[in-house]
Amino acid sequence: MKYDLIFYISKKTGYCEKRLKRIMGAIEAEPRRIISATSPETLGEEVSRGLKVCPIVIIIGGLRSPDDDNLATVLSRVLSNSTLTLDNTRKITSDKGSQGYVIRCKNQMLLALPDDPDEIESIISPDLLRYIKEKIAAEN
Repeated sequence: MKYDLIFYISKKTGYCEKRLKRIMGAIEAEPRRIISATSPETLGEEVSRGLKVCPIVIIIGGLRSPDDDNLATVLSRVLSNSTLTLDNTRKITSDKGSQGYVIRCKNQMLLALPDDPDEIESIISPDLLRYIKEKIAAEN
């Protein structure tokens, strides 16, 4: 299974990428492309481009950004203006208290994760990996 990885207003990109590849490798998922977005507009374009060909798009970063650039704010705006019927939207939390999101619509999934490799590992639990694999496999 392929996924697109988008770094959005992110730090520690190399460390996060390496940790995410190892974690996602457990369910035989690997990146199709790895890119960066520095504005909500670019992020929207890249998410749209990724979802056209991949069942999963993962966004790392932007959850701690202030104001209108904050990833949670951007996603909330997009979803409130969308006609999508979501199957599942969940807030996920690391052992350290950092938050991320899982948004699923039919056979596609968007993961929003903090830009810290340790928090990524804490958030992506074995249960979440099973959920990803089951939901993506069930629809494909």
